[in-house]
Order: sequence, then C-alpha cells, then structure tokens
Amino acid sequence: MPKFIIKTGKYQGKKLKLPDRDITVGRDLECDIRVSDSDVSRMHCQIKIRDGKLFVDDLESRNGTFINDIAIQTETPLQAGDLLRIGPMVFELAGTKTKIKKPTNLEPDQAAPLSDDDISSWLSEEVTETETSTAGDTTVIPTSNMPPADSNPAPKSPKKKEYHSVAEEAADIIKQHWERVAQQKRESE
Repeated sequence: MPKFIIKTGKYQGKKLKLPDRDITVGRDLECDIRVSDSDVSRMHCQIKIRDGKLFVDDLESRNGTFINDIAIQTETPLQAGDLLRIGPMVFELAGTKTKIKKPTNLEPDQAAPLSDDDISSWLSEEVTETETSTAGDTTVIPTSNMPPADSNPAPKSPKKKEYHSVAEEAADIIKQHWERVAQQKRESE
C-alpha cells in the first residue's frame, strides 16, 4: 500500500495510507481525500494505481496539480520522494528515494559530443540510494569524464539560474544541448 507523508497543514508529518484503488482528491464531499480550501477544485485530481505504480491525473482543476513544482497536463507517474502539491497541501510519496545515475557511456578520450539518446538514457536511469538523502542532494558528474567543451561556448549569463526541481534543471540542460546542436549545424552550413 502506497503512503504519503503530509508536508503541510495541521497534519504535517503524519502518514496517509492509500487504498489499492483509484482515489479522487478535491473539496467535494464525495472525494476520497478532501481538502477544504478555495484553491482546490471540487474534483481536483485523481490518484491511480496500476501495476504497483502510482499515477496522478489532473481533472481540469482551476489552479492545477503539481509534481515537484511542475504543473502536470496528463497522467503522470509518481516516484518515491516526489512531492505532490494540490492547492496549499503538499504530500511526499514515501519510500526509498532515487537519484539520477552518473553516465557510464563517457570515455575520457571521447571527442564526439553526446547524442540525444545518450543524454536521455542517463537522465532517465535511476539508482536506489543507499544512504540517507536530503532534499538538497545533488549528483555531481566529474568533468574529467565529460567531452571537450565547444570552441565557441554559448555566453553565460552573469546571474546564476535557480532551479526548483531536478526535472526543471534537466529540462534546461536538454534545451541548452539542442541550442548547441542548432548552433553547430548553422556553423557547419
């Protein structure tokens, strides 16, 4: 049975066991989990269990449903350690947290840039963490294993960008990669 750890409100720190069936969350009296707040729609979202995995589906709520501070548009899987935000309420899916695995396909003498498949594979691979983690844990990829930098790197902004989640940072990395690929293509033409 999956469990949520309530991260906000008067029940903060308490665990919420979920039944092995679809669950609706919202303000309506018929919802399985009721959140009495005007920021929560009557039928806000649905939590589904399929093949032992949890999925969240926003039910066209007015203020949206968020996983790790990213609004979901379609049915989205939840991983252990993910934060589900519904209005003012935040729930963490209990379980062993995972972190992104370092790329194993990088060789020190590799001169070619990483392909999209390489980036996708190491961003999507996960490893079970053996030590206790905190919300601020970061996987560091040693620069000695990275391919040589472009001779004309993109200009860096003087202000460091702050990310609210690993997914947001990964999306930015992929966006920068595509910009470099497009720039290299323009230069080669």
